[in-house]
Amino acid sequence: MNAAFVIGEMESVHDVPDLQTPDGPMRSNNIAEYRGLLLLLRQLQDLDRQRGSKGSYLVCGDSELVIRQMRGTYRVRTSHLVPLHAEAVRLSSGLDVEFREVPREKNRAGFLLEKNARRRATREN
Repeated sequence: MNAAFVIGEMESVHDVPDLQTPDGPMRSNNIAEYRGLLLLLRQLQDLDRQRGSKGSYLVCGDSELVIRQMRGTYRVRTSHLVPLHAEAVRLSSGLDVEFREVPREKNRAGFLLEKNARRRATREN
C-alpha cells in the first residue's frame, strides 16, 4: 500500500509496510493512513529543526477515523491501531499542529495517490 502527503508544493508518496502483529502481517486503509500521518509528522519535525523554530501546521485528511482519533473525538478501539495512534500523538505533541477532516475530493494527497496509481498501471500495461 501507499501513503502520501503534501506540504506546500512538496508532494511525497511512500510505500508503507504491513503492520507486523503476533497474528502475522496486517494491511488496511487505516494502517496506511496512520503510516502516512507518521511520515508527515516526522517531516514536519525535520522542517522545524531545519528552520530552528516551530511552524504552525494544519494537517488535513479525509480519514474520518484517523482525524477524529487524533482530535480525541473518537477513542482508539482497534488494538492494532493503538501503537500507531500513540506514536502519532507522541510526534504531534512536539508540534504546533491542528487536525482537520476534509472531503476526499479536496484532499491533495488523495489526488497524488490516484495519479501515482494511474502512472503505475500505465507502466505495467
